[in-house]
Amino acid sequence: MEKNWRTSWQTPWRSPKIPEAIRPAVEEMQLQRALTHVPMIYLVAIFNLVAVMVLSAHEGVEPVYYGWMGLMAVGSLARMIVWMRYPRKPESAAQTQKILRNLSVLAVGIVSFLSIWSVLIISTGIFANQMFIPMSLVFGSTCIAHCLACLKKPAVTVLVLGVIPSAVAMILAGGFDDMIMGWSMITIALLMIRFIIDSYNQIISGLIMRHTIWKQAHSDPLTGLANRRAMMNHLRLAEQAFARHGSGFAVALLDLNQFKQVNDNLGHDIGDRLLVEVAERLNRSSAAEEIVGRLGGDEFLIFMPNVTAHDQAAARATAYLSGFARPAHINGHVLTPSASVGIAVQTLDGTGTEQLLKAADGALYHMKRAGKNAGGYPGSGLRNIA
Repeated sequence: MEKNWRTSWQTPWRSPKIPEAIRPAVEEMQLQRALTHVPMIYLVAIFNLVAVMVLSAHEGVEPVYYGWMGLMAVGSLARMIVWMRYPRKPESAAQTQKILRNLSVLAVGIVSFLSIWSVLIISTGIFANQMFIPMSLVFGSTCIAHCLACLKKPAVTVLVLGVIPSAVAMILAGGFDDMIMGWSMITIALLMIRFIIDSYNQIISGLIMRHTIWKQAHSDPLTGLANRRAMMNHLRLAEQAFARHGSGFAVALLDLNQFKQVNDNLGHDIGDRLLVEVAERLNRSSAAEEIVGRLGGDEFLIFMPNVTAHDQAAARATAYLSGFARPAHINGHVLTPSASVGIAVQTLDGTGTEQLLKAADGALYHMKRAGKNAGGYPGSGLRNIA
């Protein structure tokens, strides 16, 4: 019972784990929100700094205690201009991470410094109206945390450092009114932290759900490979890259031999498990940036980037066949999968997705008809692997 109570209490303060597959999308979202909201943080900082300087001068406080705020205000203005000039699309994920990291360190660092100064003001009583300083810091910290809501840890840290130390100092060193105000500040900080976490969780959960829906729409439910739609999208993107940069590529169309006999004699359950085994073996054989997809039935498509010659494509196709043509033990049955392959190379066999697939399908049909597991063009040298 105690364990369940702890779990229910802790759950609202926890956040879903970010899958690595969507981490770039999360960081891009965080950067876009930061680029939009961070200038407002600096505007709030400039306003508060100027207000404190005016109050300090009005109360006759020595300039040594607040003169540095002018420099901070000028620095905030400069940083605001820099943020407004940042490119909306950084060149790399590493640059995005660097910008977010610098923002987090800067926000936490400034709030920590101002928090120490606020505690000093409360403890020493330099200002006659010393409530203005912690309240101004609470206001600024809340605004910063709200603008950084997409960055949970920095936002929560800003709230804790910007509110709690001053509130505790007011409770311990102030009068009755200060003590009541200190507890109120702590309550507000806890509520804001809960709000920040809830807002962050909704953002991350939305991105996870969007990725899940996208994955379901672009992956084969049986094997987990890219489905026909996803493979067509990859080929279209490859065509666009080829048009811009001349990046060649090839495709291999692979069809299992005698798969219908497996379904007819052993059942579709065995056939499905064989397809899953073949998919896993093809995936293990894939090189960097190569993509393996299932078009349907027992037909697979392999996208091979940076392959510009038939010999290269034939060598890669042979490697794939060698990678999965070994006995598979499925429910007491020993099955040795084999396949026929047809290959097609961009520009050599066609210039578009439809032409390439038609050429690969023609080569596959030719080899099946000839009764050989060979490559996508005559004389390719692919071996019959049974």
